[in-house]
Amino acid sequence: MKNHFEQNEYHGDRLDRHREDINAANSAIKRMERRMNRLETRVQTQEETIEALEGVIENQQVVMARFRSCECAKGRTFG
Repeated sequence: MKNHFEQNEYHGDRLDRHREDINAANSAIKRMERRMNRLETRVQTQEETIEALEGVIENQQVVMARFRSCECAKGRTFG
């Protein structure tokens, strides 16, 4: 049978390993949170770019519609 000192040392070692495991898990969580933040920022930037491009397309369609209705565009074909 182990004496009290050996039992305490054994449990202390187990607690240290658990602390190391918890610290490693916390570090992994923080890394994943940072990565998610970067991905969310990238998605937000892409959404903003898409919105801007949609605005450009709408403006081009308005300009083309105006041009097609103009006298100088009569008889011309557009793609």
